[in-house]
Amino acid sequence: MPNNKRKSKAHIKQPVLLPPNPEPNTLVDRDEWIEQAAKGFITTSSANRGIYKVILEVLWPKGHGIPGPVIDRESIRNAVDAAKGKPYLDVFRRLRELQGDEGFLGIVKQGNQYQLIDSNIYAKKTPRTHLSNDKWNLIAAHYKNVCAACGSSSGEKGFQQDHKVPRARGGADATSNWQPLCDSCNNIKSVSCRACKDDCSKCGWAYPEFYKPVKLPGSTLRALHKYTDERKLDANKLVSEWILEKINTQ
Repeated sequence: MPNNKRKSKAHIKQPVLLPPNPEPNTLVDRDEWIEQAAKGFITTSSANRGIYKVILEVLWPKGHGIPGPVIDRESIRNAVDAAKGKPYLDVFRRLRELQGDEGFLGIVKQGNQYQLIDSNIYAKKTPRTHLSNDKWNLIAAHYKNVCAACGSSSGEKGFQQDHKVPRARGGADATSNWQPLCDSCNNIKSVSCRACKDDCSKCGWAYPEFYKPVKLPGSTLRALHKYTDERKLDANKLVSEWILEKINTQ
């Protein structure tokens, strides 16, 4: 059985971009700050540490102050590719880890643009758990080696390891709190979890085995919204009422 093990993505809420300061910071030496920042990375991966450093160097170029320049995605990707000597697929996962686990909350994102607006390094999270192959294979087998949410097979890249209840919401590293998600479902879950205050125990993304999201064809959704718009009804409430009415009459 293939080792379909990939770490999940994390996202945090970001403030807005600021006017760049082209003048060097007289209180913080840029090169020294980057070296000290690199020494403090909590990741155990030497490869990831190198990528983190490249990203920081791009966001705070030599001769520039803080806030740094506004940098587009391609510039960051090109810098990492150049450092690796080949295309690197997980550039922005590494960047999100910098923002989250590594405590660089001063890295902000707006659309496809990034900026370092603050040289402070905030409290770091507990390093992510790396599941052993044996444990991950047990979890994947529990979900019949398909995506827990949509049921798709892993493909060549494998699944991403996902905390069912996110660590930011109190999720544990216990085996029961892991599930395999394909890239598409993991991305959708990440967006859905942003600023969400709902009870994770009743969430279709956290517990798809009980609350699996229902996918409706586009034509059905268009017809539904046309119907509810014409009658000024709440589509979500109406669908719930229809389903419960049908179930209760069986």
